[in-house]
Amino acid sequence: MPITVTRVDDYQHFGACVHVTNGIIELYATADRGPRIIHLSMAGGENLFWTDAKSEAVTRVEGLDLAFGKGDEYHILGGHRLWSSPEHVLNSYYPDNEPIEAVITPHGVILTAPPQRGLNLQFTIEVRMEPDEPFISVRHRILNTGDGIITLAPWAITQLAQGGLAVFPQSKQDTELLPDRVFVIWPYTDMGDHRLNWGDEFISLRPDATQRALKIGTLNSKGYALYHNKGVVFKKMWTPISHAKYPDYGCNFETYTNHLFIELESLAPLVTLYANQSAAHEEEWLCFAEPGTLGGMELIKKYGD
Repeated sequence: MPITVTRVDDYQHFGACVHVTNGIIELYATADRGPRIIHLSMAGGENLFWTDAKSEAVTRVEGLDLAFGKGDEYHILGGHRLWSSPEHVLNSYYPDNEPIEAVITPHGVILTAPPQRGLNLQFTIEVRMEPDEPFISVRHRILNTGDGIITLAPWAITQLAQGGLAVFPQSKQDTELLPDRVFVIWPYTDMGDHRLNWGDEFISLRPDATQRALKIGTLNSKGYALYHNKGVVFKKMWTPISHAKYPDYGCNFETYTNHLFIELESLAPLVTLYANQSAAHEEEWLCFAEPGTLGGMELIKKYGD
């Protein structure tokens, strides 16, 4: 079926958006702020992404007014976004509330935000949908628009609705007497949290209404994570780069959850950008209709490698 790309004046409470569908899957991307991909579903189905319908996720950081302008605050909005890593209290919560450029293409849309005031970074997300498959490529780019030098890693964050099961593989290798993998734990994480299962072949996370936040990271050598919810398996894929220097003690994958949502996050290697240089990171998404109730190992065997 051919791909249809349509501008929408007002989608829910997000303002102007771009709708992309191939008749199998569909998405909405914001044009009035962001960029964000705010909706992903099977065609006509429920949104797999969490969105901030009640404006609950607003961040007011001390110093934000001084850095970026009076009255500015960060609205997380939900859906899929691009950040730069390492996380920082100011640059991560840049108030991206201005209209963006949304260029329609035959296969999707290119979303480009204005350069960030004071930070001199410009974020772009390019969405490309295949015509006859439940497949999307999401290309992320960060451009240094200033004269300074900055080291960062593109960081692709997908916020998904509660109620499902997230699974990602253990990166086991034959290293004889040496260790074969790394896990990174954030200070607020309880390693015995009931939502988290440390399996031998995979790690799973089942988000619920628990208020306490939880985050872990790892070097995921297989380059994918799965989330099963609302009768759909969402598969997020990226290409791990051997011997690259990744942020957060060597993580190319992180997952975070709280009482609102769960995040699946992939990271590119750290790169130093001079003036007018950019860093890129590409993900591939697949959606599979799966009405059954599957455990972690069943998901890995059916939709993993």
